[in-house]
Amino acid sequence: MKHVLLLIGILLTTVACVKTTHEDLRTDPVIETVTLNYSQLNKSLFIAAEVFDPQGIETIDSVVYYLFRRDSIQSASEDLFRTGKLYDIGPPPDIISLDGVFSYLIDSTQLANNEGYYRVRVQAFDEDGNSSSIEEQEALVFPNSPPVLYPLEIPRSFEKGEFVIFKIRVTDPQGYQDIAAVLFTVLQPNGTYMTDPSFFLSDAGPASGGWGDEIAGDGIFTTTIPTKANSELQGDFVFYFYAEDLYGAVSDTLRRVLTNPGVHLLAPSDAVALTFNQKYIIRWESAYVNQVTVQYTTNANAATPEYTTITTTAAALGAYEWTVPAIRSSECKIKIFDPSNPRRYDVSDNNFSISP
Repeated sequence: MKHVLLLIGILLTTVACVKTTHEDLRTDPVIETVTLNYSQLNKSLFIAAEVFDPQGIETIDSVVYYLFRRDSIQSASEDLFRTGKLYDIGPPPDIISLDGVFSYLIDSTQLANNEGYYRVRVQAFDEDGNSSSIEEQEALVFPNSPPVLYPLEIPRSFEKGEFVIFKIRVTDPQGYQDIAAVLFTVLQPNGTYMTDPSFFLSDAGPASGGWGDEIAGDGIFTTTIPTKANSELQGDFVFYFYAEDLYGAVSDTLRRVLTNPGVHLLAPSDAVALTFNQKYIIRWESAYVNQVTVQYTTNANAATPEYTTITTTAAALGAYEWTVPAIRSSECKIKIFDPSNPRRYDVSDNNFSISP
């Protein structure tokens, strides 16, 4: 009796094992995920499908795709744009070989300027003729539009030594998050361009430091520029502002001219030696100044030098013939300034001497 019961138990166990194995023996491949991603930067469309086959990935015969296009999401009709296979063989058609992710990149040449709404259908087939269910994914392909600049606060002029503040509103058709940087360069009055990695506007708010931005993320980009009080340049400073997005599109350039009134003494500048009653030409350059007052001192090394006025004349003349006084000194300097605004001034770089 015991032998009969044991035999029945073995048979039941065997039947149960066979039944379980039969139920778990799935043969159809399965598409677990489908990716359809458009790259603005490369103007390409990437299709990928993660495929699983119970009999092993090596039994996958093909993974095919059908790519449909319509003009917009709302469009009622669509056309078959392209069909083909996804690969799992590594570059160039795929990324990583035999990782179970079948992919294909439709590059910019193939995609061309066909913006619109795309839908992809993917299906996998194995060597036994089994097929997966059809999986779909969608993506919007659209031309990348550059940012747009709107000037909010840009001064027309500045004085040497002042802080100059610029505020510019920047928008982007693809959204605020698409704005990568707002930059500027400066054309100086001497014809040279001034650029620097720090020449950018910030929208990071007060936490950004010395840029002067008030509210983070409000689309108003700000910068505060300190100017040199002793700069030898004056005249027109031309600022060129532009914005770049994450995909390399650049906005139209916003051009603004800032005038900087000032004077710069050209001669005497070196340590020249002058003599009593000598005729000497004092030279200067100026911008946006009507008149200049020319003075000299014979105690330039003093804490507060004493200046004597030589003349007040038209700034545009750029020169004045000075009769050197009969005063012996090796601590002489010339000072020139705008009488309407004495902050606009310049002084000889070096002492010069007067002797008999």
